[in-house]
Amino acid sequence: MRIAFIALLCCVWLQGHAQPAVQWKTLKQAEVAFGCTNCLWDGDSILFSNETDTVRFYPGRRRASVNGYTIWLNVLPEGNVSNGDWRLGAIDLDFIKLGILTATNGEPKQLHVMLDPGHGGVDGGAQSKAPLVFSEKHLTLDLARLVGARLEEAGMKVTYTRTNDVAIALDDRSGAARKAKADIFVSIHANFSPNALSTGTETFVINPAGYPGTPEGSRARGFQIGNANDYLNTLLGYSIQSRLVEMDAKAPDRGLKRQSFFVLRETSCPAVLVEIGFLSNPSELLKMLEPEWMDTCADSIAEGIFDYASKVDALNVAVREKRNREFEQKKAKVEKEKLAAAEKIAKVIPVADTNSTTVVQVEQPEPDAPATNTVEKAVIEVKPVIEEKPAEKIQPAATNASPESIFDFYSTK
Repeated sequence: MRIAFIALLCCVWLQGHAQPAVQWKTLKQAEVAFGCTNCLWDGDSILFSNETDTVRFYPGRRRASVNGYTIWLNVLPEGNVSNGDWRLGAIDLDFIKLGILTATNGEPKQLHVMLDPGHGGVDGGAQSKAPLVFSEKHLTLDLARLVGARLEEAGMKVTYTRTNDVAIALDDRSGAARKAKADIFVSIHANFSPNALSTGTETFVINPAGYPGTPEGSRARGFQIGNANDYLNTLLGYSIQSRLVEMDAKAPDRGLKRQSFFVLRETSCPAVLVEIGFLSNPSELLKMLEPEWMDTCADSIAEGIFDYASKVDALNVAVREKRNREFEQKKAKVEKEKLAAAEKIAKVIPVADTNSTTVVQVEQPEPDAPATNTVEKAVIEVKPVIEEKPAEKIQPAATNASPESIFDFYSTK
């Protein structure tokens, strides 16, 4: 009994964590999707471009770029461009085409933004090394206040998970966004690495269900609350990361990445986690502590949110249309399968002969009518004539006889 229970738990776990079968898009399909008549292969990367957008992929790498800004793919592309068998994961083509490139600018939507300054209280977060010791929790709170002020100036509603130096549990942060019914959730952090030379900004959104995160060794998860907003997460993350990259052309663009951090997977509205720089890098730390840099960083995050606000309605329409198309395709597939099953059953079960009913015309004079006859329709049941035969003695059936039934037929298939 115990072994069976453990086996059942293993099955449930595997169903929730197994990576789905990868669906692929060919080189030609990618060209059509990106509106490109001919891609360019330079021996190192493959470039798709049209009048407004450029998308670049690097064979053998999950790194890619959209309009010059780095993103990380969910699936490693396969094949060789020279051989013509290069292919891209359908999920990545979908996120790029729909989540980033399809959305068009409109009037910025007035959003309710939940800002989450990382860490706080006894949880100091990352900390720089001597001689200049500085805790992440102070930097994130100062920056969140600057971002909030800019959003409020633009007429947006802003709430915070914390406004002072207190510890807030992770589930309370996600819960605060749900309780406040926020439209988006932006968690602000500073990075740390054992390598003191690490530098640059990166932005995280939750990885799709069944796919591992970007960092090496990340495991895949089943569907999480945050996956309900995969397309919106992608747009929000790309909008903020691209603005942060523009802030400092000298800083490396670490890209839009995916990871199932708690606040990303448990928050019900579109959510991102921003890493503004490395406290472990002495020169980058000094830069982050400059008031001018902090103002510029706050402007960049706010501008990214404004970019998202001007595109979110168009993206919602595009996602709704996509899901309607998928629903109709699935519906048509089910109807086709039902029809095929009915035809198969019709071939197995013979149609039985039945008595027929025939319509004939009979001439009958109408009572008290003129001499002319009227033709009336009458329904006459015509039964086949059965010649009576002497009754035959019925022999009992063999005990091992088992006529094939429709259920026997399918059970052997």
